[in-house]
Amino acid sequence: MKNPFLGTGVAGHTLFAVLTAMAAWFWPERTLILDAAFQGYLFIAGGQPAIMVERFGAAAVQVLPLLGVWSGAPLATVLLLYSVSIVLFHWVCFSVCLHGLKDEKAALAILLFNLLLVGDSFYWMQNELLQAISLMFVLWSFWFRAGGNRLLTGRRHWPLSLLLAATVVYYHPLVFFPLAFGWCWLWLHPEKRLSRSALLAVAGLFALVFSSKYILRQPNFYDRGMTGQYVREFNFSLSRLLHSQSLRDFTAHLDDNLLLLLPVLALVTAFYIRKKQWALAALAPAFTLFYCLLIMQRFLADDRWYIQESHYQALAVFLLVPLVWDVLPAWRWNGRLVALSIVLIGIRIFFIWNTHHGYTDRLAYVRGILDRTRSLPGRKFVLDEAKTDRKTLLMYWGVPFETLQISALESPDSIRVVTLSANPDSLADRLSGDSMTTFLMIPPRAFRDLPEPYYRMRDTLPFRAVSLK
Repeated sequence: MKNPFLGTGVAGHTLFAVLTAMAAWFWPERTLILDAAFQGYLFIAGGQPAIMVERFGAAAVQVLPLLGVWSGAPLATVLLLYSVSIVLFHWVCFSVCLHGLKDEKAALAILLFNLLLVGDSFYWMQNELLQAISLMFVLWSFWFRAGGNRLLTGRRHWPLSLLLAATVVYYHPLVFFPLAFGWCWLWLHPEKRLSRSALLAVAGLFALVFSSKYILRQPNFYDRGMTGQYVREFNFSLSRLLHSQSLRDFTAHLDDNLLLLLPVLALVTAFYIRKKQWALAALAPAFTLFYCLLIMQRFLADDRWYIQESHYQALAVFLLVPLVWDVLPAWRWNGRLVALSIVLIGIRIFFIWNTHHGYTDRLAYVRGILDRTRSLPGRKFVLDEAKTDRKTLLMYWGVPFETLQISALESPDSIRVVTLSANPDSLADRLSGDSMTTFLMIPPRAFRDLPEPYYRMRDTLPFRAVSLK
């Protein structure tokens, strides 16, 4: 097979259709959980995109469910559209590269990024880092098509470059590492897909955008805290790392959703060693090692693997760039390699599907809590978090929004809100019975201001601390 990318279009659209079908099937697991439940509540209640901590690019995945809200679609349909829109975002990026920019390699990179290391991040779906990386491939593809000299001299290229670069950078602080890897790989690569002068201009553009977010003004509280955890509070200790929860979690997943990490890393490293391209041979291992240490250091005693895994998705960039642009084109493709690729993709699809069990069980647990409040007077409750299973719930803060959405799926008049606290009586006294609870310094919204087609709170009683049997 002379062109290893010949079937990228058919394979890509087929696999994205499969992922979209899975997103539609598992929409409750993907939308009735923590951030997704909270953000879904916000854009339904407000009737407009809910932009969290300046990550304005994420509005793209809210357009489709908002169309459902504006047209009066049932809540289940709106949430299904929300689930599907996340996959559609990556599918659109794939299609833009393949059909618009005529870049099969960038399209394949986006496709494989959505498969290679994915597991929990398919169900904890809203992490903006993943959207940033797909859009990053579109941006690099646009620059490849523009070419080095035209990128520098073409005035029409820079407005779009600035818009895309700002969107990518503002998505998530950790996008710095995929961007840095791509830039270093292009700088070191002998083919010079972009000239050195063009790469310096790109570096200047990213420096400008990063400065506008983190240096020239005060970052928002969330990104300030995140960068503080990753940068200012970084204090590496080999002894602590070797005994850390994060290292145990990482190694425990090397035989499932991270199964291909080390084999593909070894493959691309060996490829460059064979070519005697020593700098490129060292690049992927160096970025992988440093990035893994950074994430492990941040989550030393933290057992929230679903967050860690979503951050580890950036590792796929360190593997896919050399794999797609250098390794795959150098292979002599035959029936065996094609069959092996199909088997590996099938294994990844199976692992993604199989990961749903924990999230299905979690959803059943939250529904069980909600069901046990049916016999109690009132619709607003505060429970003792110590009497719930934190490991199953993952985190406590999202329960009010999850229970609101789950109960509203029965009918707008059936909504009930359950919140958890270490001190239920104290929290019940502080909460207003007229307003929904809130999170992340966002002002609470009065129940009477919620859109009645979706949420109708008829209960006038205050929040009550209760104990469930």
